[in-house]
Amino acid sequence: MACPDCGRESARVHSSYRRTLADVVVGGRPLLIGLSVRRLFCDGADCARRTFAEQVEGLTVRYQRRSPLLQHLVEMAGVLLAGRGGARLLHIVKVQLSRTSVLFHLMRMRLPPVVTPRVLGVDDFALYADVYGTLLVNADTRLPIDLWAGRDAEQLAAWLRIHPGVEVACRDGSLTFRQGITAGAQTRCRSATVFTSGKGSRNGSRISRPPTAAACPAARQAVARDSPRIHRHGPKHQRDRSRPGPEPTDRGQVRTRGHLAGMRTPHPAPAADEP
Repeated sequence: MACPDCGRESARVHSSYRRTLADVVVGGRPLLIGLSVRRLFCDGADCARRTFAEQVEGLTVRYQRRSPLLQHLVEMAGVLLAGRGGARLLHIVKVQLSRTSVLFHLMRMRLPPVVTPRVLGVDDFALYADVYGTLLVNADTRLPIDLWAGRDAEQLAAWLRIHPGVEVACRDGSLTFRQGITAGAQTRCRSATVFTSGKGSRNGSRISRPPTAAACPAARQAVARDSPRIHRHGPKHQRDRSRPGPEPTDRGQVRTRGHLAGMRTPHPAPAADEP
């Protein structure tokens, strides 16, 4: 076995102990695996570790009492259903865990590496009263990237400096996010410019390419293709010309059906028979 710190092989046995692992159920019954594990010496003079326990590849993990397959099942239950729902699902497959334990294993999971998105979505949310937070989302994959307290322009600018490569930044009409996008883009790329396209709540800030790339016809076509087109009148505001409109009268006035209905006079009641 090799030492996990220095990687030097060792065969000198220090001691042995029994280790119990839980695995996925078999035939509706819980399965426990009993292993006899050796503890070995590390003979490296420059290694700070003196002893280490051997691990079975694909079966054991350090400080873990479950098999990798069962641990993956617990983590996926927490990711999909969170604490209470994940615990209920695990009870069905004969894994007795509380909701707090499911959340504990969920928080222990390693986050995927942050990949700089091409299209970045920036928005704020209110926790309570005047306490706000900022959320960054990858607009291509619709997955959250980062989350922090407050909605400061300097935080957004610092994030853009650390993660270069953002081409389009989608935001709302907040002036704070506009200042952060402008500061982060101009600090990172001197030749980059920031301009807004659209109006109102649909505006977005684009970090354009350098002038040499923007002068290329392909770059201009990409900018024109990605720029949002806002129609003042949506489809529901457009008139349906297939339906007949109001009919003009002889005097040139346009009378609708409702207007004509109001002008109708009731029929006179039948006269009573005279004696």
